[in-house]
Amino acid sequence: MIAAELISNVVPVLKQGDSCLQALNWMELFRVSHLPLVEGKCYLGLVADELIYAHADLNDPVEVLNIPVEDTYVYGDYHIYDVIGMASSRLLSVVPVVDRKEHGFIGSVTITDLLKGLDHLLCAEQPGGIIVLGVSRIDYTLTEVAQIVEYNEAHVLSCYTSCDKNPNQLRLTLKVDTLNIMPILDTFIRYGYTIKSSFVTGEEEQDSLRERYGLLMKYLAM
Repeated sequence: MIAAELISNVVPVLKQGDSCLQALNWMELFRVSHLPLVEGKCYLGLVADELIYAHADLNDPVEVLNIPVEDTYVYGDYHIYDVIGMASSRLLSVVPVVDRKEHGFIGSVTITDLLKGLDHLLCAEQPGGIIVLGVSRIDYTLTEVAQIVEYNEAHVLSCYTSCDKNPNQLRLTLKVDTLNIMPILDTFIRYGYTIKSSFVTGEEEQDSLRERYGLLMKYLAM
């Protein structure tokens, strides 16, 4: 999923002649703290509410502000991870998207757009179970992990890794297409994997999973 596919065009753009007060009103209306400044198809920068609040006269046009251009946008072919990185590192509520060839403004991506994109990317709305494994950075294979899941007549819908407190370890999070994840957990344990946590949809399934997992742990400790 790339930036151009995340654009919703819900958030308006500012023109050079728009007043600082108008910009603040739009930010409040659309619940954002940034708006792109565009003239024609040319992207001129990203206006932040803190820039406006620091300015003396709210009736002045936004073009008088010291508006940053660099490091405030992404290209349309950037991956969603790059868009998230830009929003996170620069604390942006809106990420402008520009064309790589002509540097023209294409649209904006909001935090809500990013969440919807992640939802689609991670299959969050699909029913199933979630398994978090503790794995070594150097000797784990996704092939084996997928084979263990498929051995139990299930499939991996999505997976991602995150850093662990131990620099030699990673946390591998799997979304699988079954709520009955106990056989999968059992197989992972038999193969020496560490189960960090697991989740299923609904309280009844959660309670049942905890009970059966507790029985399994008692059995293995015998």
